[in-house]
Amino acid sequence: MNLGTSAPALRMQRMLAARVSQKVASRVRPAPMISFTFDDFPKSAVAAGGRILREFGLRGTYYAALGLMSKTTPVGRIFDRSDLDEVAASGHELACHTFDHPRCCDVTTAEFVMNCESNRTKALEMLDGYVLRNFSFPEGVVTSAAKAALMMCYDTCRTIEPGINVGPIDKAFLLANPVYSSGGIARPMKLVEQSVRENGWLILYTHDVSESPSPYGCTPDEFHHIVKCAVDSGAEILPVAEAAAQFETQV
Repeated sequence: MNLGTSAPALRMQRMLAARVSQKVASRVRPAPMISFTFDDFPKSAVAAGGRILREFGLRGTYYAALGLMSKTTPVGRIFDRSDLDEVAASGHELACHTFDHPRCCDVTTAEFVMNCESNRTKALEMLDGYVLRNFSFPEGVVTSAAKAALMMCYDTCRTIEPGINVGPIDKAFLLANPVYSSGGIARPMKLVEQSVRENGWLILYTHDVSESPSPYGCTPDEFHHIVKCAVDSGAEILPVAEAAAQFETQV
């Protein structure tokens, strides 16, 4: 069923997808976790975002669309080959964001699945067998059909539906929250406190990290404040792959 591509229609599709084809998982001993993630993977996410994570001894998850490599997009210059090597060498996680960033509402499900497969294949070729185990939907657009297909290909699929992942969770529809200058940092910092109280898994995402960020990014100072808040909270801070591994999928 195609409900259209207006903002309300896309929101409806996402809500429908949340209710079907669930990959339910729980933790035996819940404890607070936080993951820092970057979509599209602009160069500044490594140069500034990676530097800040490294300052605190932390690692994040970079969702890459390899077909965008070295291109310029609304979030700035996208990663190049040296950035890929740096992410892998620094122990960050490289994850999948399709090959050339189509929204799943704009192509057939079969085409979307093939686009993702192209990204995984390219990563295997470029990075000596590196396997992209986790996925993020471009622009947060999720359809029921795409979710059902991709949950078989990845350990997790991440959305932009806000909230904290409190068990039991749906690993095929992970909740995540923006860190954007346009929205300020008060809410993400409150979410850190809430995730600790609820023993939940908080996933934060942004795009560029620069002094003049796009509408989808934040400044280095803002990112530093939120990372420090997360560290001070006492929550365990892990890439998505390592956090997801602490959940056991229910059969």
